[in-house]
Amino acid sequence: MAMRTLQGRQGALSLLRYPWSSPTYKASVRHATGAYYVLLPETPPDTSDDNAVMQFHETPRFSAITPERCVTGCAKLAIQFETQLGNHIETLKDISEEKTFSRVFDPIETVSVPLNTAWRTAKNLNYVAGSDHFRQAFTRIHPQVERAKNERWISETLYYASQEVNAHSQNHTEFQQRLVSLYLLEGRLNGIELRGAEKRRFIDTLKVLALERNNFRNRVMLCQGMFSHRIDDFSAVAEMPRNILTHMAEDHLNPSRGPWRVTLQQNVYLPFLDNCRDRSLRWNAWNAYNSRASVHFNDRNLGNHKLIEQLREYRKDIAQMLGYENFAEMSMETKMAGTVENVVNMIETLKGKFKPVAQEEMIELQKFAGSEGFKEPLQVWDVGYWRRKYREHLFRYDEDLVAEHFPLEKVLQGLFDHCTAMFGITIRESTGSVETWHPDVRYFELFDDQGQCISSFFFDPFTRPADKLGGAWMEMGREQSELMGTKPYSYLTLNLHKPVLQSSPVLMYFGDVLSLFHEFGHGLQQLLTKVPYSELAGQKNVEWDAVQVCARFMQHWLLEPSFLRKLSSHHQTGDKLPDDLLTLVLKAHNHFAAYDMMRQLYLSAYDMEIYISNNHWHDAMTRVWDEYMLLPLSQDDNHPCSFTHIFSDQYPAAYYSYKWSEMIAADVFAAFKEAGLEDPQKVRAVGSRFAETFLALGGGVPASEVFRRFRGRDPSLHALQEHLGVK
Repeated sequence: MAMRTLQGRQGALSLLRYPWSSPTYKASVRHATGAYYVLLPETPPDTSDDNAVMQFHETPRFSAITPERCVTGCAKLAIQFETQLGNHIETLKDISEEKTFSRVFDPIETVSVPLNTAWRTAKNLNYVAGSDHFRQAFTRIHPQVERAKNERWISETLYYASQEVNAHSQNHTEFQQRLVSLYLLEGRLNGIELRGAEKRRFIDTLKVLALERNNFRNRVMLCQGMFSHRIDDFSAVAEMPRNILTHMAEDHLNPSRGPWRVTLQQNVYLPFLDNCRDRSLRWNAWNAYNSRASVHFNDRNLGNHKLIEQLREYRKDIAQMLGYENFAEMSMETKMAGTVENVVNMIETLKGKFKPVAQEEMIELQKFAGSEGFKEPLQVWDVGYWRRKYREHLFRYDEDLVAEHFPLEKVLQGLFDHCTAMFGITIRESTGSVETWHPDVRYFELFDDQGQCISSFFFDPFTRPADKLGGAWMEMGREQSELMGTKPYSYLTLNLHKPVLQSSPVLMYFGDVLSLFHEFGHGLQQLLTKVPYSELAGQKNVEWDAVQVCARFMQHWLLEPSFLRKLSSHHQTGDKLPDDLLTLVLKAHNHFAAYDMMRQLYLSAYDMEIYISNNHWHDAMTRVWDEYMLLPLSQDDNHPCSFTHIFSDQYPAAYYSYKWSEMIAADVFAAFKEAGLEDPQKVRAVGSRFAETFLALGGGVPASEVFRRFRGRDPSLHALQEHLGVK
C-alpha cells in the first residue's frame, strides 16, 4: 500500500481514522514547509491461503482461527478495502467513463463481502469463545474495520457518481435503486453537500459528538461498577431464584450461605428488585441505579447532567445544518414511521387506550399489597416485588413442571416443522465436516421446496459462563451476495443449562422458548433473503423501527393456546401441556401488560420530547412523567443521566421503535388469525406471502412498502390493542 502524506485539515481528519494506538500502523512526524504527518501502514502478510479468518467462500475453519489471526486477518482486509476503494474512487473521477450501476457498485461489493465475513467471525468468537484474548482481539480490530467501511459514506466522488447512476433509475431493478438511494441518503446525512465553513463546522461537531457519546456511556459504566452492597441476612434474599442467588453469593457452591452482593448489572439488579422482601434494600439498589452519572452521585466529576444538554445541542446543530428543523425530524429519514407526527400519534393513541387499564392494575396491586400487610403507598421500587407476588398469587404454578413439557429437541423440531408448514422450507441438521468452535455447537441447513440448500446456521445452545456472554441472539455470519457467489449463514445462540447427566433431556422454561422463537424470527429474515446485494440482504438496511418485526411475529405463535399445546410434549410421557396449566402460563405472561406499556410509552415520549423541544432535560422528565406514569416521580430519580439508549447508543429519537415493531408484528400476525390458524392451507397461503415480503425483501425494499405488499394497506394499532386485551 502506498504511503499517505497528509497535510492540513484533511490530514487531521485522516489521523482520526488511523489513531496512533492502532496495532497495524506506525506513525512518524517530520518537519518541512508546514507540518507533515506520514502514516506507514504495516500491512500484515496474511492471505486467504494461510489465514482462515480471511476465507469467506466456505464456513469458517474454527480450529485454525486464533485471536492473533483475527487481528491480522481483519487488519489486512481492512487495508485492502481502503486501498481498493480508494483506487475505485480514483477511476470514478474520469468524467469520460459512463457511471453505470455495475461500474459504481460492483467493485464495492467485491471488497465488502470478505471484510464483513471476517469481522463477523471475529465478533462471534468474541461472544461465544470469549477468552480475554478473543475479546481483546475484537476490541482492537473493530474500530479499524468500522473506519474502513465508513469511507464509502464520506467520498464526494462516490456520492456524485451515485447521483449519475440515479439519473437512470428507470433502468434499475428495485434492489439496485434501493442501493443507490442508500448511498445518496448516507452521503447527504454525512454532510457531503455542505461546503466551506459550514462543512468544517459539521465535521467538527460530528467529532465532538462521537467523543462525548463515549464519555456519556463510560461515565455510566464507571458509576455502575462502583456500586456493590453486601447482604448478610438470608431473609432478605430468601425469595431469590436459585440461579440469581448463586450469582450473588460469594460461595457459588453453597448459595444459601452468605454473604451476598448486590450490583447494578442487569442480570442481578432487576431480579433483586423483583425478589427482595426488604424494602429499604430495594430502595438502596433502585436509588443507586437511578443516580448513576447524575449530580447526586458520589463522584460529581462523573455526572452527565450537563453533558445531556450538550449532546442535544450537537445533534440539533447537525440536523439544522442538513436542513431539518430538529434531530427527531432527521431521525425519521431512516425509519419506517416516516414522520415525527406518525410517531407522536402512535404514542398518544396507545396512551389513551392503555392508561386507564394501567391505573386499574395499580389500584389492584395496592389492594393486594395491603392485604399482605404492606401499608405504605406503592413507589417505583416496590412495583417489581409486589407484582411478582401478586402474579404468583393469581397464577400459581411450578415453572419446572412447565419446563418438563418443553424438551429442547421437541421444541426445535416443532419450530422447524412450523417453518415448513408456513414457508415450505426444510431444516435439517448436518452431520458432515463443517467445523464448530465447541463440541456442543450444531450446524443446520435450510432447503427450499425444490430441495436446494439456500442457507445455514450454527446453533450454540448451552451456557458457558467462563467464555460465553449471557443472553440469546441470532446474528449474521455471512451475507448473501450474488456477485460473490455467497449464501447466508447465521449464528443462533442461547444460554440453556446443560443437564449433569448426559442421558437427561434439556428442558426449556417458557421464557427460553420465547427467546428461541424470537431469535429465530431474526434468523428467518437473515436466511430466507432473496436480495442479491450484501448491503441490503437479510436485515441489512432494514429500518431501525422495523428490525424487530419478524422476531416479534414468531413470538405471537407461542401466545396462541392451540399452537403452544401442539408444541408441548412431556419429556417422559409425550403428553401435551394440560389446559389449566397452559392457561396459567399465558395469563401470567400478560400480567400487568398495560403498566409495562405505559413505561415504554413514557420512555418513547421522553425521547421524542428531548429531540423536539428546547426544554431542559429535567423539566421535560417531570412533565412527561406526570403525563404517562402512574406513580409519583421521586426527587432522587435522575434516570436520564444514565439513559444510554438515547444519548450514547443507537436510539436517539428512536426509542419508540420497540413499540412500533410490536405494532407491526401484531398487525402481521392478525392476517394469519383472520385467515384461520387451524387451517393449514390458509396458514401456508399467508405464510408464503409473508416469506415473499418480509423475509425475502428485507432491507431491499422500504419497510412501509414491504408491509403494504403483505397487508394491502397501511399499519393499524387495532391488532396490538386486541392482542393485549384492550378494546
